[in-house]
Parts: sequence; structure tokens; C-alpha cells
Amino acid sequence: MARPKIVLTEQLNLPARKAREVRAACDPRFDLVDKDLRLLRTDLSAVRGGSRTKRMEECIRGALVGTYQVQLLSGHPGSGKSTELRWLEGELRKTKDDIAFHVLFVDIQEYLDVRDVQLPDFVTALFAALLDDPLLGLLIDKSTVAKQTARRMWKRVVSWLAAIGLTLEAEIPVGEAKVKLGVMKSPGVQKRFRDVSRDHIISLITELRELLQALRPVMAEQGFDDLVIIADNLERVERLPLDDGSKRTTHDLFFLEQLPLIQDADVHIIVTIPVSLHFTQGRLRQAFSAPSDVVLPMITVRKRGPDVDVPDEAGIAALRGLLEKRIALPVVFADEDAIRHAIMQSGGCLRDLFRIVTTGALNKPTLGLTRADVDDVVREFGSNMERLLQGRGFLRELHHVVRTGSFPDDFDDDLRQWLLYELIVLEYNKDTWYDVHPFARRTRAFQDAGKAKAPA
Repeated sequence: MARPKIVLTEQLNLPARKAREVRAACDPRFDLVDKDLRLLRTDLSAVRGGSRTKRMEECIRGALVGTYQVQLLSGHPGSGKSTELRWLEGELRKTKDDIAFHVLFVDIQEYLDVRDVQLPDFVTALFAALLDDPLLGLLIDKSTVAKQTARRMWKRVVSWLAAIGLTLEAEIPVGEAKVKLGVMKSPGVQKRFRDVSRDHIISLITELRELLQALRPVMAEQGFDDLVIIADNLERVERLPLDDGSKRTTHDLFFLEQLPLIQDADVHIIVTIPVSLHFTQGRLRQAFSAPSDVVLPMITVRKRGPDVDVPDEAGIAALRGLLEKRIALPVVFADEDAIRHAIMQSGGCLRDLFRIVTTGALNKPTLGLTRADVDDVVREFGSNMERLLQGRGFLRELHHVVRTGSFPDDFDDDLRQWLLYELIVLEYNKDTWYDVHPFARRTRAFQDAGKAKAPA
């Protein structure tokens, strides 16, 4: 289901002062776009060790004509990737040094069941987004070559759906492809679709490249130097073991084996990938000819070291500034101590900070959240994480992560990826270090492991 398109700055009186509006203002389902992006986004580059989006923009703008960038953006859920990509979209559209791009922003979860994506359905979603884009759809209709190529691609898609018993009309649905392909999100359809299309994926990518080539001359007439595709929310692909007897996962299959083929489409493309894949950089560089992999880290709210109570004032101030654009802090919280405690307990994860605020406002509609109220919320989140951690054999190693900011030397790589994927361990910047999420540190499982004696 597509996330609702809500303009917070038009529907709410911000900064919010009533519980209902506080919950809406901090609802992580609402992406910041257009006016909201301009008014509510906070530039966190100073506490992230530099601007990741600026670097990505410069890589694309600096590419020689005919060479194309593959940008891989990773980061924990709730680290602000979608907001930064929307900001990057706006920057790429601007004319700088006489260069401007048309940007196709594709929220993959609007086209597919994003938990279970492989290359055939992904390329089909990109094709559908091209047809739906107001400018590109018009240019496809205007260019004879582009229209012929698009018609050929659509016939392929229609034939694959027909092979699994679904009927779509043969005429290319410019402006309506997402609606027509809504069947792809029905249970089981996506898998059946790729079962009949996977042997033809190279042909589909070739035709996508031909379509983009046909569009470039007519895009130039509109004042655009080239196209950039941004595919958001791919990091939501579930990490599951494959049923082929190997140790590979769905992440290995899609991101390391299939996705590199998209380079043959000859287009600047930015995709989000799971933060856990940051530990496979060697494999990423082998799979992609010249990838630019960027990690959007959490905001540091405590100093690295064994004392978890030493705050990082710059990170706390940055997150406080982000909150006060959305909510009236003196109304929502009882005092400054409660504000700082909420920020510290979030671990610097934007989404979890918003969850603390929204759940606190739900529990206490009169607001004025105290430190104890924040603790009640965090205790609830910790209880949910307890189920993930009880009885796990790695709990003592998590205490090593807290003390040192790093994993033990012999720590299992697959387990490390799982811990990052589940947000049990968070990644921070500067010298790249790690910490156990405060929610996880609250669990009995973690605390009991810290009390246990080391084996003799």
C-alpha cells in the first residue's frame, strides 16, 4: 500500500501543541515532500561527518557524458534516507554549471510487494514508473522510436501476465501503468510473474536501455542533460535464507547477483540497500563495476566508550532542533531533562525518536511528558525486543560492542548482518563505530548476560 501523501505544514498548525497533532507531526509514515521538505527537513550533515547527498550529487554531475553512476545508499530504517533522497532529487533538478537533470523518483513499494523483490519485477516497476512520469510519458508518446520500444516492452509484460492467467490490454498505459500493474502486489503474483519472465530479463534490460536512449534527444529539447532514476525503499527486501541448500540469502540473490545487471541499462541510478550489506563491500565492488556506496549513519547521541551516559551534545542539539520544527517542546515535554532523555533513548534513530514522542502522546494525551513517561514508552519497546534476544548465544558479545564500539574479531558475519538489519546494533559515523540500541540494552536478556561470569 502506498504511503499517504500528506502535507503536514498545510494540515497541521506547527509546531504541534495538541496530542493528536503531535502524533501526526511525528508520524514516520509521512514522507517529507515539496513544502514539508523545505520547512521541516533539518540538515544533519554536521553531525553525520559531512553531506552524503552532496557527495552523491557531485558524483553524478561530474560523470563524463556517456558514463553512468550507480549509487548505493544504505542506512538503518528510520535514519532519514527517504528525506535525503527527496532533497537530492530537488538538487539534481536545479541547473548548476549549466547542467540539469530530470529525476524519476520511484517508491518501489507503490509498485511491488517490496518485501519480496527480484530483478524481473524491479525492472518492470521502473518501466511502469517511466510510463507514469508526467514528462517522460509525454515524451514517449512524442518520440516514434521511444513509443515503439515502450510498446514492445509492454507487450512482453502483458504476455508474461497472460502466461499466469492475468489479462491486460495491449495498448501501453501511459500515465496509468501503476494502476494497471496493481495486480503485481496480489499474493503470489509477483513470484509467478518472475518465474515466467526471469529467462528474458537481459532482453528487458536491453529494451529499457533502448527506451532511455530514445528519450534523451527529446529530453534535451526540454532542457535536461540526462535522466537520474532514484529507487527508494529497496532496503525493505526481507533477508531470508534461500531454499536451495546454500547459505545465501535473498539479499545475496537480489543485491549482489541480480541488481548489478541494471548497469547495462546505461542510466544514472540511485538505489537504497540494506545497511547490513555494508559489511560485504568487497563483494559489492566485485559485482558493480564502479559503485559509489554511501552509508547514512545514525546521529551520535552518546560518546563512544563504556560509559553509556556520556552525551554527545552536538548530536542531541541537532535532534532537538529537528523536533522543535514539528512539535512545541515546552508543551509536549515537562522539562529539558525529559527532552534529552527521549533523544538519548532513541539511540539517534530518527524513526525511534518519533515513535517515543507519538507513543508518549498516545499514552498521555495531556502531554507534559516526564522522564518517567519516556521510560514507560521505552520499556514497552524494550519488551518487544526481548522476544528477539531471549536465549541468544551472542548476548555477551553485545556487551563487547557497547564497551568498545566494535564487534569482536571472530564475530560471525551473517549474525552481524542480522543484528544491524533488526536494529539491535546501530552504526555511527566519523570513525565508524557501533552501539547496542538503548531499547535492546533495556532488555533482561542483555542485562542478565552482563552479569554472567566469563567461562573459566
